[in-house]
Amino acid sequence: MLFLAKKLQRILPFYYGWVVVAASGSAVFARMAPNITTLTIFILPLSQQFGWSRTLISGSVSAGALAALVLSPAVGWAIDRFGARPVLVISVLILGLAMTSMAWATVPLTFYLAFAAARVVFHTSAPIGASTVSARWFIKKRGRAIGAIFLCGAIGGLVFTMLSAQMIEHFSMKTAWLSIGFVVFVVSLAPTLLLVVERPEDMGLLPDYERPNESPSEGDETTPQPNISMSLAENDSWTLTEAMRTKAFWILFFMGMVMFCVNTGTNVHIGAFYRDQGLSLTIAAVAISFSWLVSAFGSVGWGWVLEKIEARHAYSMVFVILGVSTMYLLTVDGTAGALVAAALIGSVSSGSNVIISIMYANYYGRNSLGRIRGVSETGVLLGQATGPLLAGILFDSRGSYTFVFLLFAGIALACSMIVLKAKTPVRPVSMNTGLNSGTLSEGQTQN
Repeated sequence: MLFLAKKLQRILPFYYGWVVVAASGSAVFARMAPNITTLTIFILPLSQQFGWSRTLISGSVSAGALAALVLSPAVGWAIDRFGARPVLVISVLILGLAMTSMAWATVPLTFYLAFAAARVVFHTSAPIGASTVSARWFIKKRGRAIGAIFLCGAIGGLVFTMLSAQMIEHFSMKTAWLSIGFVVFVVSLAPTLLLVVERPEDMGLLPDYERPNESPSEGDETTPQPNISMSLAENDSWTLTEAMRTKAFWILFFMGMVMFCVNTGTNVHIGAFYRDQGLSLTIAAVAISFSWLVSAFGSVGWGWVLEKIEARHAYSMVFVILGVSTMYLLTVDGTAGALVAAALIGSVSSGSNVIISIMYANYYGRNSLGRIRGVSETGVLLGQATGPLLAGILFDSRGSYTFVFLLFAGIALACSMIVLKAKTPVRPVSMNTGLNSGTLSEGQTQN
């Protein structure tokens, strides 16, 4: 596979890292097949055809989060140990098979097993693998690279939401599940298998655009030397143990938990909420799909913003938007209101994905990023497991989403202040013994 990559690098007029971003981004596209906005299209048809409650259906999201919670550290270890490419390829295979098998999941047990398997890929291997390998190819342009990856995810969310709605409305749920599985295989399997390369150093390159194997021009003393650059790349990274000793790690851990508790808890039920408000299935799908359109542009926009301002300030902005959007849902009673809410929700979805990925990479470097993300993702998973189930229980007990949305909005606004405490960690001198005097690690900033 490396032979093909090197051949493409000689032919292409741009840096091969962008090919890696596109190839790994295809897995993030496929990852959106079992996304909550896809499931929300199925909630009403599933409850009508099989008599399942909304709590039972939304519980499948929690089951997937709990399964991923157990596997996430192992996935992070596998990415660092074996590489992102094999993990992404296996993930696409599992995801495609799981989504296809949903066509025959007619009892809760088989539904939970298939959907939980797909959600493990959604939560862990696809986003962690794609963002980790891209972060290894870019430092200066990391914001744009990670933003492009989640742009692919936003496009996937749009495609799978509309595909689900159209297949259900014009054919059947079984056709919808089979169509989703087919798209996963077609779009993502070949790119992840053939085009993903673990590190730029494997191709004689350096992060962003450097080529260490180029001969320096005569008298040019500024051309980077490969041995120096490679040494810095190895020393710019924190280990998992070092990262877990910092306050920033645990703030990000718990903020990720809250962000996805509120965001996932709201989004799992938003399709059913729109239907309760009198919107048709098609209008509900359009509104949800519009949120993915906003998320697509937002992914690139947030990536650009993160190259201009501190990530913790951007994260605080996302929490504010999350709180405002959740309260605003209580006023939605028509198409226009649903589209405004969708725009706010799309901005939150793109911002949370991009910012979290970039903060961990910027704070803790490249080498152990898979392990660090694998552990930190357990906080996100706890939130995603709790939010939908809590929202479902409160709805079933109260008969409306009013209390749920008010509770979630208050939590989000409080966290907009707390996340500002997640300042860039500075490594103690004892951790930097391998660095030359005056050299800054990738996880540090100049004051």
